[in-house]
Amino acid sequence: MATAEEAVELRDAGITAPVLVMGPLYGLDQLVEMARRDVEVAVVSPDVGEMLAHLPSVGTPLRVHVKIDTGMNRQGLYPGREFETFLDTVRVARNVKVVGVMTHFANAAAEPNLVAQQLQRFYPCVERVHATYPQALVHAANSAATVRYPESHFDMVRCGIGIYGMSPFQADARAEGLRPVLSWTSMVVMTKRVRPGEGVGYGLTFRPTNERVVALIPVGYADGVFRALGNRGEVVIRGRRRPMVGRVSMDSFAVDLGNNEDGVVPGDVVTLIGSEGSVCTTAEEVSAWVGTINYEITCAIRLRWAVRVFTNEIVSEAGEEAVGEPVPVEAMIEEAE
Repeated sequence: MATAEEAVELRDAGITAPVLVMGPLYGLDQLVEMARRDVEVAVVSPDVGEMLAHLPSVGTPLRVHVKIDTGMNRQGLYPGREFETFLDTVRVARNVKVVGVMTHFANAAAEPNLVAQQLQRFYPCVERVHATYPQALVHAANSAATVRYPESHFDMVRCGIGIYGMSPFQADARAEGLRPVLSWTSMVVMTKRVRPGEGVGYGLTFRPTNERVVALIPVGYADGVFRALGNRGEVVIRGRRRPMVGRVSMDSFAVDLGNNEDGVVPGDVVTLIGSEGSVCTTAEEVSAWVGTINYEITCAIRLRWAVRVFTNEIVSEAGEEAVGEPVPVEAMIEEAE
């Protein structure tokens, strides 16, 4: 988890599995709340380390993972004085238990030498922690490191984009043995005939030279459809890729259907990300059109209109799929318990 609020949301939903907050925490009150809810936290700054010395008892110690900044210069304690000061503090903090030591790679997708350098800085810190807390878990690998650097796996890995079946290398996920789990669909709400020379959308940036049929799709940049996709992106309708035309509006965008030989009508499914038969658009492809990364594309999808549908799908080791009916979120929580 990135925030304490996300951890609280999971606990309130009945999730009892171990939860680790890896982002900064603000104030002693948040640390106390995490201890009460049996949520583990990452020590990402000297300030957090100092607060631990004043943590009151809530009946169970706060379980912490000390994060080492080995070169990303973002979060974590620098090896040396900051790290040693933390160890001195936590040794006398009665309501704290060190259960992990961690770091994060700055560019595991592209710089193997930097990965090696960060690991060399990490190893001595791991040894220091294990000298006092031999059971502390060690973890460093993100999705890219999990795929390419087995020496970084330690006790556990922290896959982010990889658990969604998307590539941490901004490439074809299938090349890494991954299969995307996310689909984003909408529907056609209306079709219109556009005469030659007329334009579509704000600024009339799409002006066909012959009569065309366009479909209106009721999602826009307020929902996570990047404005840069206008006259650049594609979607899938009735098994065929179709270009997005005109500017993306706040609440909608248009798709060129040509002369509508496929007979597209209101209510037809529109796939923005995902597969329809053998035809697909991937988050990596969309990110290339926009000039960003797949992380940003998927994080931008907002739940203004969207309804999340979870499918009860199991993939065997042989690769065979067993797909059941969509499972309500509540049922998934009960099953997890």
